[in-house]
Amino acid sequence: MAVFKSREFDGESLRMGQVLRRVREELGMNIADISRKSLLRKDFLMWIERMEIGQIPKGYLTPYLRAYCVELGLPDSQVIAQYTLECGAVSEVRNSAPVPKIGEITQPKAKWPLMVATAAVLTLVAGGAIGLTQLVKPASELAPAPAIVAVNGARHSLFEDASRTSRPLPTHLPLELVAARQGWLEVRGADGTIFRSRIMAAGENYFPRLDAGWTVSAKDGGAFQWRIGDAVIGPLGPDGGAVFSVSVDQKLAEAADMAAPTVASNGASKATR
Repeated sequence: MAVFKSREFDGESLRMGQVLRRVREELGMNIADISRKSLLRKDFLMWIERMEIGQIPKGYLTPYLRAYCVELGLPDSQVIAQYTLECGAVSEVRNSAPVPKIGEITQPKAKWPLMVATAAVLTLVAGGAIGLTQLVKPASELAPAPAIVAVNGARHSLFEDASRTSRPLPTHLPLELVAARQGWLEVRGADGTIFRSRIMAAGENYFPRLDAGWTVSAKDGGAFQWRIGDAVIGPLGPDGGAVFSVSVDQKLAEAADMAAPTVASNGASKATR
């Protein structure tokens, strides 16, 4: 099918979940038809098309995809490989068939000779180290080397004021993401659960959970705006540039400082997420 081969529709690139939906629609089938023939629940099929796999029981994604491909007449191996790559579930497929090849199966070898030799070497090394400490005068104590700091993509600088993240986050603020124009958005929980992964229409909004370690990614950072009520805090990222794993909590702390006067004057209230 043309959509499956090109993975495009009306000139727009599609993720594998969207490809499955377009192929189903070209075949004139609805979710209920697929559910009845494959015996899969309708909500599971909808989550597969939206690539919201956090709702699907662990270990069932691969067989569900395979059953769906049978009904659509698509090569299941290609669909599963691309789908799991795009949604970050590669480990589930890799661990689902850990059976070794025939040529790789060998008789287990005894490990005790290696263990004895290793213990002997460690004994000699330990004895040499003790003797050396008696001969060499201890040097003056040195200050520990600074640890390597991992920088989150949402933080602008290593030298940014760290006091903002040490105080409690203002979770009462209705921080939301609004699509200024059509664009793809993905929202993940701290454990990797995908809560949203689809193209959002212009004007559509989303309230991420606050103070929960959630992150946001988008193909076009300029297509989305951070807002608190009617106050525009700023874009998710550069116009036309992809952004990955932007911290919602970090943006909330920044937004609280930037929008406090505006929010107070507008009297913005907490929105339901």
